[in-house]
Amino acid sequence: MIQESSDVLILGSGIVGMAALIAIDKYDIKATLLSETKTIHKKDFDPRFYAITPGVKTWLEKNGVWDFLPKKEVSSVRSIIVYSDRENSSLKFNADDVGMNELAFIVSHEDIEKAFIHRISKIDYKEIKTNKVESLSAGVEDINLIYANGNKCQYKLAIGADGSNSWVRSQSSIDFKNKDFDQTAMIFNVKTLKAHQGCAYQKFTHHGILALLPLLTNEFSVVFSLNNEMLKEYKSLTDAKFIQMFKKEIGEIFGDITLITKRQYFPLNMKINKSLISDRVLLVGDAAHQIHPLAGQGLNLGLRDTIEIDNLLSSNKKYHHDPGLKSFLKKYNRNRMTDILSLSYLTDKLSSLFTAKNDFLDFAINFGLNKINQNQLIKKILIEKAIH
Repeated sequence: MIQESSDVLILGSGIVGMAALIAIDKYDIKATLLSETKTIHKKDFDPRFYAITPGVKTWLEKNGVWDFLPKKEVSSVRSIIVYSDRENSSLKFNADDVGMNELAFIVSHEDIEKAFIHRISKIDYKEIKTNKVESLSAGVEDINLIYANGNKCQYKLAIGADGSNSWVRSQSSIDFKNKDFDQTAMIFNVKTLKAHQGCAYQKFTHHGILALLPLLTNEFSVVFSLNNEMLKEYKSLTDAKFIQMFKKEIGEIFGDITLITKRQYFPLNMKINKSLISDRVLLVGDAAHQIHPLAGQGLNLGLRDTIEIDNLLSSNKKYHHDPGLKSFLKKYNRNRMTDILSLSYLTDKLSSLFTAKNDFLDFAINFGLNKINQNQLIKKILIEKAIH
């Protein structure tokens, strides 16, 4: 017996799952959000910060999410400096190069998650909290979710927003490629003597990649993607010794540096699905893709998945009545795979290139960075690609 039915089932109540709910709400599509037993209003602390692109920010503004962010806690990136431990190689991007005021906006995981929670509180949807699901099976006109107690629920479309180890992906037999980067992201915040003036930094070294996102006037969120062979050494250091090592890695550009948070660790790998869809199923966020964090595009990529859902629903009213149609799914898959594959390829190759120990590559990287830095057209193209 059918216990419950609606148009769309969203499995996963993280940021991208909530974004999917917002994307479909304006089209009078009835939605059910399936979350873990713990309520979506109580989440574990997450130390991460995100660099939100102007393109994604525009969508968040139009859909009422940005209004719920504490504006004093949102910092702007007006320039980005990319450099390496190879001598005299650097590349600088400025917002002015593309006639913009900002290249990105830095927000904490906690703040943007709370903003989404506030926003979806204005939506009429059904939330089911459970960890006990048995199977997901698609028919011609609907897809059925069966719970461990035997209850059966029916929908037109299931959206898998359930993370990198996606149950929806597994149930739908969607294959993927996995690559272990043999790296761990070490995340922490620092306070510097010198103000950053809205500049983000990325440094490539032989044993890791450093990304520094500007927070308040003289604070940074740091993501150090560290080769695992070096991880034990860094983990064993006291805070004082660690900061000494960090200063050597980053150079003297910031003056005195103070560690202001604990160091936290996240293993890095890449997962790229061979498809984002199956019969009456589509995947978003980490369920659809995981890439190297060096470009700071992980959350943007997931939110662009939901923006594509929004765009497709706005393009044809027939999808409002049945968002699980094959034509809808195929368009979503085609449009999103281009973005995902190009970005995953780029981040994978950059990670391999910059951490390789090879004298010829050292010379080529040094030469290439400096040449790009001298070419305003190439810099403009790269910036425009990154901020959409």
